Amino acid sequence: MIDVKENIELLRRSGRFNSEEEFLEEALRALLDKRPELRIELAVEQYKTGDVTLNRAAEIAGRSPEQFKELLRERGIGRDIGFLSDEDRDGRLDGL
Repeated sequence: MIDVKENIELLRRSGRFNSEEEFLEEALRALLDKRPELRIELAVEQYKTGDVTLNRAAEIAGRSPEQFKELLRERGIGRDIGFLSDEDRDGRLDGL
C-alpha cells in the first residue's frame, strides 16, 4: 500500500515543494483537471456552505450561472436569496 504522507514528505525534501500544503494544492488542481466532474461536486459543496457565491460556484464548476442554477434545482438544492442580517453581513465581510 502507498504511504501517501511519506511520499509527500519525500517530494517536499526533494526541493520540488516547499510544504505539504503546496503539494496538496497542486495535487488537487491535477485531480480536478483529470476528473472535471469533481469540480462540480466541489462547487456545489462550497456553494451550500456559503463559502462562494452562485457566480463563483458556477465558475468553479465550469458552467454558466444559469446552468449552475439548473444543476442546483436538479439536485434539490435551494438558493438562499434572502437578505443577510447586519451581523451575518459583517461576519462575511470580515472573512474576506
